[in-house]
Amino acid sequence: MASIQKKASHQNGNSSAKNTTVIEGTGTYKDGLVEPTKDTRYKTEDVTDTKGREFEDFFLKRELLMGIFEKGFERPSPIQEEAIPIILQDRNVLARAKNGTGKTAAYIIPCLEKTDTESKIIQGKYTNTKSEDVLADPQTNKKE
Repeated sequence: MASIQKKASHQNGNSSAKNTTVIEGTGTYKDGLVEPTKDTRYKTEDVTDTKGREFEDFFLKRELLMGIFEKGFERPSPIQEEAIPIILQDRNVLARAKNGTGKTAAYIIPCLEKTDTESKIIQGKYTNTKSEDVLADPQTNKKE
């Protein structure tokens, strides 16, 4: 059974204490990590209608799983569940989902998984095109 310990810590000599929760006893990559703040925002079906997968199911590197957890990702969203395994197989994905559903992470997580940290060359590129630009008519350069 996992145990969670609360510790008070001081940041840069600041006298106000900040409570942190350290996870221990899970036997997983989460041991020793500080538990992130829970996301209490209202969630729609766009992010909750999942198949029940976990990020661990994608067999990602331990360091990447730790980063995903520390950034507060609890479970993959539907777009992530569908896209991550396909991208990890070096296949192309064309996906469309609403704002805030995790599209960027669905692309970046497999890219980080495949990045060779020992290599000194550029191994990936992320270009973010605004939806307004995509919807513009190339002939008139006016938005539809």
